[in-house]
Amino acid sequence: MPDKNFDPTDGEHILEIAKFEVEHEDVLHLKNLYKLIHNWLMTHNFVSLEDNDDKIETLYFEKVLGNGNKEHHIWWRTHHVPNGSKYFKYYLKFDFQTLNMGKKETMYKGQKLKSNMGDVIMRCSTYLMIDYQKKLRTHALIKYFYRAFLTYIYKDQIEYFKTDLWIKTHKLQDVIKQYLNLKTPETMPEYFYDQATPPWTKEKYKNKAKLIKIKNGKRGEKRGTNN
Repeated sequence: MPDKNFDPTDGEHILEIAKFEVEHEDVLHLKNLYKLIHNWLMTHNFVSLEDNDDKIETLYFEKVLGNGNKEHHIWWRTHHVPNGSKYFKYYLKFDFQTLNMGKKETMYKGQKLKSNMGDVIMRCSTYLMIDYQKKLRTHALIKYFYRAFLTYIYKDQIEYFKTDLWIKTHKLQDVIKQYLNLKTPETMPEYFYDQATPPWTKEKYKNKAKLIKIKNGKRGEKRGTNN
């Protein structure tokens, strides 16, 4: 069931943070790939929209072709409330598509293993939902100063969550590509920050959330999406 508060046309409260597409046309183990991504999402507390459990699949479509191979469309819709926030939430869409996916046996260390052969396409988009329960914009007093609240009071929190979700999205992409032995177009930036305690709760970070890039010692820059 879709999130009733998720409206992609609401650019003020629904911010698209990152997206990627990974395609792999070769031998693979489709079930293990499915489990890998699902386990990663569960580990990072992305849960189902309705019951907050691991049942994140909202669509499963399978078509058997004339040669016995299959095509699939599988949709996952999931969310995560970072640090128990009352006003900010992550929303993640993940779609699988397979083309001409068949069964294949491969040899590994002298043993025959069951696997698959075909084309799998994975598309992921992530969003930051602001005031996802609509508590601020409907508050008897705050609603009159709502935009000022977002611009001044919650500015650091918004920037922090945007960066955190951007990092998580590209780490997921990196995990998938490593599993499929695909080359990444550029090195994934590494950041140091305290994920358990948002930086704006610390005295030295009250005015600005600092993200420090480990690799070259320079302050991390906000990045756009890449595929």
